[in-house]
Amino acid sequence: MDSGVGRRTAALAVAAALVLPASASAEHTLELSASRPETGYIELLLHSRAGVPAVITADRGEPRTITPEAPDTRLRRFARWRCDDRTRQFIATQPGADGVPVAVRAELRTPSCAHRLTLSAPRRVRAGRGVHLRVRDRWGLENVSARICLRAPGEGARCHRRRPGLVPYRPLRPGVHRVSLRTPWQRLRTTVLAANRGGRLTVLATGDSMIQIIDSFLTLRIGSGGVLVRSDARISTGISKPSLLDWAAHSQEQVNRLQPDVTVMFIGANDGFPMAGADCCGRAWVVEYARRARRMMRVYARGGRARVYWLLLPMPRGRSFRTVYVAVNRALRRAQRGLDDDVRLIDLARVFTPGGRYRDSMEVHGRRVQVRQGDGVHLNRTGASLAVTHVIRALIRDRILH
Repeated sequence: MDSGVGRRTAALAVAAALVLPASASAEHTLELSASRPETGYIELLLHSRAGVPAVITADRGEPRTITPEAPDTRLRRFARWRCDDRTRQFIATQPGADGVPVAVRAELRTPSCAHRLTLSAPRRVRAGRGVHLRVRDRWGLENVSARICLRAPGEGARCHRRRPGLVPYRPLRPGVHRVSLRTPWQRLRTTVLAANRGGRLTVLATGDSMIQIIDSFLTLRIGSGGVLVRSDARISTGISKPSLLDWAAHSQEQVNRLQPDVTVMFIGANDGFPMAGADCCGRAWVVEYARRARRMMRVYARGGRARVYWLLLPMPRGRSFRTVYVAVNRALRRAQRGLDDDVRLIDLARVFTPGGRYRDSMEVHGRRVQVRQGDGVHLNRTGASLAVTHVIRALIRDRILH
């Protein structure tokens, strides 16, 4: 054999000997990478020995065994994004060519859940009609729940857990209804404005002579545009004297006729008459007065469609009236228990007679002004205007006026 040919043949054999191990080494290489090309999901790319089972273990989850049919295997949607653990780790294990297990690791960080959910609601709806709020999962997984709280004007929040989708809601009462969504990673808020047809809000100012002047200032200060103030003052009447006017029946008649969205009630200056065999002003009398007042409160609330603002009596000058006024206020507090969603007591006793001490005048905006009439019972125009200020503040705080 020619020596040159022999040398070329030997060189090719050495080259083959060098290439084959390298090829075999490439086939036996184990590699793992993670990516997130699709919202909500993690994709793995496995480079491994074809036909040899490989075990992939996620940081949280059961191991999965796959038998790759080719050196490169794409595992789409291998895992979902999580809110509680954004840094994800995956380990792939496969026997090497010598039978010794080989393990590799891949790590990936997924997006935060701070903007995962969206909350949408109609901006303006008709009071009393059902609407739908919408909770959407941007990730499209819908394997998450949120605490949804709905708060009608003047009411406490009603909360429950919901998954993404439509949330039915019926805003009965006119005003601004607040909606909030909360997860450990996210907080969202929105509002729904509920209004009557034409946007008109009806306010009933009623009671005995104590409501007079107050009703005029309510008309003057809020009775324009979308607010209609209706006045119904019944002088010398009282809850404890139905012979002159049965307020239980009259309140129902008022509601049937006017359907008020808000009732402002101020009554009690003429009370103190015996009821149900009980003289004023012991416990039995207070209990009976509370029962009658509570019945009226429920009537004016109209099954959650309206809000009631009941004014407590400021102490009078005359001692003979004080016992009655204290008993009336005590009964009203008793009547309102458990009705916070519908009834708010406005404590004019604390405004005008703090500590139960009568005073004709008080300091308002740095000036000493007269607030009571000469009879030592009724509020004068300045006092009535101040009382209306507290009513309006309550209406704004409860999101009925906005």
